Amino acid sequence: MPTRGRSPASLAELLDTDREALLEDWCARASPLFVSLRLTHEQLVDALPALLDELHAALVDAKEGADGLAPLQHSEAAGAHGRQRLRLGADVALLTREYGLLRDCILARAERAGVDVPLPRLRVLDACIDNALAQAVIPFASGSAERRHAEAEDRERFFQLSPDMFCVAGLDGYFKRVNTHFVNVLGWSEEELYQRPFMDLVHPDDQASTREEMHKLSHGIPTLRFQNRFRTRDGSYRWLAWASRPVLELGLLYSAARDITEQKTVAWEREQLLEAVRDSEARFRNMADHAPVMLWVTDVQGSTTYLNRGWYALTGQTEATGLGFGWLDAIHPDDLERTQRTFTESNAARRPFRLDYRLRGADGAYRWAVDTGSPRYDAEGHFLGYIGSVIDISDRKQAEVEREALLARESAARQEAEEANQLKDEFLATISHELRTPLTAILGWVQLLRTGTLPAPRRERALETIERNARSQGQLIEDLLDVSRIVSGKLKLDVAPVDLSAVVQQALESVRPAADARHIGVRATVDTSSSVMGDSHRLQQVVWNLLSNAVKFTPRGGYVRLVVCRRDSLVELTVEDTGQGISEAFLPHVFERFRQADSGSTRKTGGLGLGLSIVRHIVEMHGGTVTAASEGEGRGATFTVRLPLSVTQRRDPAMPPSPKPPVAERGPSPPPELGGVRVLVVDDEEDARELLRTLLEDNGAHVVTAGSAMEGLQVLQAEQPDVLVSDIGMPGTDGYGFIERVRALPAEEGGHTPAVAITAYARSEDRTRVLRAGFQSHVPKPVEPGELLAVIASLAKRYPAPPTA
Repeated sequence: MPTRGRSPASLAELLDTDREALLEDWCARASPLFVSLRLTHEQLVDALPALLDELHAALVDAKEGADGLAPLQHSEAAGAHGRQRLRLGADVALLTREYGLLRDCILARAERAGVDVPLPRLRVLDACIDNALAQAVIPFASGSAERRHAEAEDRERFFQLSPDMFCVAGLDGYFKRVNTHFVNVLGWSEEELYQRPFMDLVHPDDQASTREEMHKLSHGIPTLRFQNRFRTRDGSYRWLAWASRPVLELGLLYSAARDITEQKTVAWEREQLLEAVRDSEARFRNMADHAPVMLWVTDVQGSTTYLNRGWYALTGQTEATGLGFGWLDAIHPDDLERTQRTFTESNAARRPFRLDYRLRGADGAYRWAVDTGSPRYDAEGHFLGYIGSVIDISDRKQAEVEREALLARESAARQEAEEANQLKDEFLATISHELRTPLTAILGWVQLLRTGTLPAPRRERALETIERNARSQGQLIEDLLDVSRIVSGKLKLDVAPVDLSAVVQQALESVRPAADARHIGVRATVDTSSSVMGDSHRLQQVVWNLLSNAVKFTPRGGYVRLVVCRRDSLVELTVEDTGQGISEAFLPHVFERFRQADSGSTRKTGGLGLGLSIVRHIVEMHGGTVTAASEGEGRGATFTVRLPLSVTQRRDPAMPPSPKPPVAERGPSPPPELGGVRVLVVDDEEDARELLRTLLEDNGAHVVTAGSAMEGLQVLQAEQPDVLVSDIGMPGTDGYGFIERVRALPAEEGGHTPAVAITAYARSEDRTRVLRAGFQSHVPKPVEPGELLAVIASLAKRYPAPPTA
């Protein structure tokens, strides 16, 4: 035995003393070769220790021989190692590299240990390793042969037992091999099939196409699906579907066929049946298309499967848009839900139905039609769907509609006349009552005064009563006159900058005595910066009307609340009370003339029902709106007035107003606001143009005029005025179109010139439209000279600035 702890003296001693290190060297080099097999360390080492034992023994035995070679022996370790590697999926090349690495590791270890390996010992090592490799390869060789034999048997078994017809044919036109199923289908024996050209079995009608397919195969083009008929032994023909692939180097065709005779027969029978059905359907369609009514058919689900030509001719639909549920698109929207519901419910209950609806024609006009449907069943009683007809009844329906419309118009006219008569009678009764009541008091007290017997206190009371009733009668007459002016369009405004807080204060002072007498609290919250352009007298009339109504309809102990505040570019005035409120039915009519919620002889409050209608008109003349709200009777009411903020700057209260000429005659010098201002007046009425020219020139302005929008554009670009005044209603291009073209011009051609609109339309929406169109201001007709001069002065920026401290 060698001594431990010293360097080995020979290769055999190295295999004994350095075995563990040698195994680690081999594993480090071999493990990368087996990464794909994912072997454990034990699987990788396997029989290597036993193999090293065999090499050690061989090297020891070789010392005795004269040539140093030991006789070759069977290596059990190598054989076991080869079988293990075969099971794990290694191949011969990997096994060969594995044994080569073993030799390299042994020699590398000997070189590091300084072992001198003589050539004879090196020959022994190589011979032993080669012998072990040969023993390890033996399982691989025997396993390959067995696998090839098993595979050949499997292929033959598949060829013979397959349910498809397999065959191998030559490019010479003869079968070389056929499987059992091929023989069974055609009835010929294998020998009979091999002895004759297969073209002899092809149906005469299919031989040309078969030769063409063979020509393709001979050029290497495979057959994916080709059908022809082959003659069987009993003389009949079977349809075969072929798939073939040529192997030109062998001169062979590998083919698979499938018997499709039954499918062909079924397809032919189905085609015959379909042909009969098509003939029957064609006869039905011909009859239906020439029917004098529109016909339709549905399936079990209610989907329309047929519409005759009459439907398509009337509606303009096609099969693509009308079948299914597309026919519903031709139904009038107002009739669609009812029609769809009736159709769906009837289809679900399998019951007949009849309904009328409007049907849109190809020209877009709707025509009335009556639709009648009945369920249909087969011979066994199974539900198949519906069949029905649609008939145009527009003429009859039109006559009914006209008759109903005539009756409705007559009824409405009669009701309107009755309501007008009732309103007239109620108004006449009211005005008679309202005028006679103060007259009664006036005449009665006058007669008592004429007697001269009344004491002094009674005489003072008589005079107060006469004055109060006279003022009341005067207010009634003034309201009637205001309504007359409103109806005739003659209600005018004296426009000037108005401090709304002062207007509200004056109205509060007017109603406060009546409120105090009834113990009604009046609360006011006023934004003193609220200024508007308008008529202070008319605005005071608006506030007074709203406050007096609130006091009149509020019971003792209640309160009235007034709020004035700014909302963006508007001034909002709200009057809220805790009075008797307004019913939901009367609320939409609260601003109408001669309408009163309590108009009978038992009404609790007086008045003609004109105040709120006058309020609305005055507010709209100022370009504002007024609305009413109430939660119902006994729950109070709220009136809200919204007016646009003033477009001019407010004057300093300490400054005296700008001098204005007397009303009757013009002063010796024009107001300083319009001195030298250039004004362009556009109006199609010559009299109106001359009136405006005279008014403006008398106040110091330089005026040019134009009689149409086109002429105005030319003058505007030539004269470059400071202010533009245009009428709205003009032939051809009106004032809206004119200002639109002006604003489209660049600034240097007058596109930014300030403009004021003159119009007979004084509603709030008219004013809003004027401002949105591009005008800076709006003056209603008839034009109030002072208002127009103030607006032009404002647009020309000729108001003097307040004095500085």
